[in-house]
Amino acid sequence: MAVKGNRFVFVQPALIAEIEFRGWTDDGNLRHASYKGLREVQDNAAVFDMTGFIRS
Repeated sequence: MAVKGNRFVFVQPALIAEIEFRGWTDDGNLRHASYKGLREVQDNAAVFDMTGFIRS
């Protein structure tokens, strides 16, 4: 990823949110997404990369 400028700071994520959703829309967005809260344990054990699940 190309980034222009010199005022950027990259950080490691410190919080993990629980999100529930019903499915995908035809254009690749989440359907009926809702925020459930922050995870109690921030261990990254059940964090998923959703890019492979998006329908084309």
